[in-house]
Amino acid sequence: MHLIADYLAVRRALGFKLRPTESRLRSFARHAHERGDTCIRSETAVAWAGAADSPGERRCRLRTVTLFARHLRAEDPTHELPPADFYRSTYKQRRPHIYSDPEIRLILDAAGRLGPPETSRADTYRTLFALLATTGLRISEALALQLRDLTDDGIAVRETKFRKSRLVPIHSTTRAALTAYRMRWRVVAELAAPLFVSTRGSALVYATVRSTFDKIVRQLGLRVNPVPGSHRRPSPCLHDFRHTLATRTLEASPAARTTIGRHMLALSTYLGHGKLSSTYWYLHATAELMVDIADACEAFLGGGGR
Repeated sequence: MHLIADYLAVRRALGFKLRPTESRLRSFARHAHERGDTCIRSETAVAWAGAADSPGERRCRLRTVTLFARHLRAEDPTHELPPADFYRSTYKQRRPHIYSDPEIRLILDAAGRLGPPETSRADTYRTLFALLATTGLRISEALALQLRDLTDDGIAVRETKFRKSRLVPIHSTTRAALTAYRMRWRVVAELAAPLFVSTRGSALVYATVRSTFDKIVRQLGLRVNPVPGSHRRPSPCLHDFRHTLATRTLEASPAARTTIGRHMLALSTYLGHGKLSSTYWYLHATAELMVDIADACEAFLGGGGR
């Protein structure tokens, strides 16, 4: 187990949280110990991964052990390197739902009608959903906000993915709405207190927020039918606010080749992406963006590229 602890310490120092990874590796170590293995064996790894209930988990298990084996083999080549692609993935990237402006207004209006009356619930959810729509924050980031994170320069998002903190500039109307919400419901709270709380005064939790949002979109008839045979949650979902912000920002991107790179980098930084490739993914999100790409390629190949 000390090899696992050392491996996790190294990767966590780079910013990875690795909670599922730790659980999987400790499970594998117990399985390998029961078989009498003193080092990683491919046969053991494949068999342990194959005992998982789903294809996705089998693939994750084997990939986890393979990465661990690569780390150990740097100092001890007796560890075998399992075939990471033995269990092939059937996962397909979920297509995001890009909200229209009328859809966002419907969601906010419905949130503003939530009961019980004379409580903060309607105002809290309306403000929370509006913040997601206007900033593209991850829902986890929004729920983790404290009152002190509302600064004169924007919203301070602390210790998110890969331990990255960032400052998110906000529009004056967003600032005014957050300030008004705070003065109505959080004026006596300490600076380290959460911004968004339940009617009981405790921090909002993701499961409750997701359940409330799902109920709203069902009532509005916005929920699309799931893909047949898919177990993934159908869209729209909370994270689609972030998808929408990113996509609309790219649609408004300057066309000149000298500025598009800076625009993309600025968006990646604003969203808190760990890699620029995560931002490039949004170029495929709408037909409008695909048409823009096709037009740009045609102009470039025709000698008229900018």
